[in-house]
Amino acid sequence: MRDKRHEITGILAVVTCCVMLLSSCSHPGSPHTSVSSESPSASQTGARLASSLKAYAQSILDADKQSQKMGDEQRNVVEKAAKGDGTVSRADYEQAWANYKQCIVSRGWTSPNLREADGLYAEPPINAENMTEAQMTKLSQDTDYCARTYVVDVDQLYRTQVANPTLSKANVQLIVKCLVANGVVSSDYTAEEFQKDSSGLDFSDSKVQSCLIKYGYHAVDGTKEKDSLWKPMG
Repeated sequence: MRDKRHEITGILAVVTCCVMLLSSCSHPGSPHTSVSSESPSASQTGARLASSLKAYAQSILDADKQSQKMGDEQRNVVEKAAKGDGTVSRADYEQAWANYKQCIVSRGWTSPNLREADGLYAEPPINAENMTEAQMTKLSQDTDYCARTYVVDVDQLYRTQVANPTLSKANVQLIVKCLVANGVVSSDYTAEEFQKDSSGLDFSDSKVQSCLIKYGYHAVDGTKEKDSLWKPMG
């Protein structure tokens, strides 16, 4: 199983013209996904994504045999990881994101300004002001295609090796541990509190963003960061 792209919504003061690109395993292109929750067993038993990074890379390839969403270049990177020690090189990671951006541009949009934290990238939130419903639909389809084809799986594998070397499935607990380590929340702050109500967090804080991006969650406070949002139409 792949724990991939998640998003936090319903807990942020986001202006109406701001739409988050999704980070979920299905990448459906809708901004209405709630915080992804973990099962108690995953949190309590230390369930893992796979027995090793190598096995994890192979599981990604096996899953793609059913969906066949990866482009050749992305598949080659994951195959190389599966044949080796499971790791993705920094150069391949950078190239995957560059390919994603070029794909977006080739479909008539401006180059997306990626979010970045501790050397890890994430799709940008969108300023969709003045965009029609038809344009938003096309943008969703294009970003979905470009992400799946060029970067989703390479990103997940690289981000896992960097930020989650134990391959834990307990992403929310990892986020909370990171928030505590960064001094953002108190040591008694729990995963349950984070999932129930994260409104007390400052999502414009780089320390908060670092923890979210590391573990595949995207969130933005559009009231504070409107100027930094991606404008697909310029």
